[in-house]
Amino acid sequence: MFVAAGRRQVSDSQHCSDLRALSPARLKPGIQFHRHSGRALRRGSKRFHQVMHHSSRNSIVWAIPALASSIVVLHLAGVGKLVWISHLVAIGLAGVLAWLVGRFGRQLNRHGAALVIVALSVVGLMIPLLNDRPGPDRWASIGPLNLYLAPMLLPSFVAACSFFVRQPERQWIAALIAILVVALLLVLQPDASQMLGLLVASGVLAIRYRLGAARSFLLLLPLAVLAAWAFSVPDPLQPVPHVEEVFKLALSHSYFAGIAVIASALAFIVGLWIQSRVGPAWLSAVAAYYAVLFACSSAGLTPAPLVGYGAGPILGFGLMVGLLAWFEPPSQGAA
Repeated sequence: MFVAAGRRQVSDSQHCSDLRALSPARLKPGIQFHRHSGRALRRGSKRFHQVMHHSSRNSIVWAIPALASSIVVLHLAGVGKLVWISHLVAIGLAGVLAWLVGRFGRQLNRHGAALVIVALSVVGLMIPLLNDRPGPDRWASIGPLNLYLAPMLLPSFVAACSFFVRQPERQWIAALIAILVVALLLVLQPDASQMLGLLVASGVLAIRYRLGAARSFLLLLPLAVLAAWAFSVPDPLQPVPHVEEVFKLALSHSYFAGIAVIASALAFIVGLWIQSRVGPAWLSAVAAYYAVLFACSSAGLTPAPLVGYGAGPILGFGLMVGLLAWFEPPSQGAA
């Protein structure tokens, strides 16, 4: 009664001071409960952000060997100054992009963020189709540079789809339509490697988030048909040593260089997969996506992400790292 009466007579600042002066033993059980509940909530919130920042930091750590290998690859290829400058600028911009998305993206809730990412991916993949030049339409021209948009957008698109595929029927259907639209755009470009990466990533999402037989069938069967269609279209582009044939270039120099570059790519994939066990489960799908691209690059079909030259994959990784800080609680949806 004395404490309750005192609380009605003191100001807010005095109230806080008095409570700090009292020992825990003198506080009433109700007051102790509220204090401990508030502390528990603050500790839980702090732990959540620590885990997400931990995921972002670990993902960057796993990417460092791959990015270091790209420097070795460019040196072995003897590229010019413009290639060096654009590559190093891309790495710097990826870091800035990761920081900006991680810091300011929290202003959106996860549903709104996922919608924005899906919309940007669809619009972004439409842009190359507006080109009037002959050959595959996979790049957006920015001044003298051509930006490869699919590897810049698809890792984040996979993350956004992981949110929608677990939702009730209406949102699930919308997610399915979005995935099929993106797949169709990849076929029209055409980009068989990215289409195959999307198919495999979708399969991993279906497993990790336990979509069930019906939803998995509706998702994967059309994607498999579109992937087969994409691979049936001849690709007139010839592989470039420091872009697609990265592993072949390193092995041709020495076995040590080749093994080091291959090991950096494997470490990147395995690191993302391990991180998916303690962080967002969709990282396993992104890891599978990158694994497909590395396999296709070994056949000279697509640029090797991060270990080779190319701003699109590097910027795409930076965008995805930014999403790790706020997109999904680490334990949600993991199988």
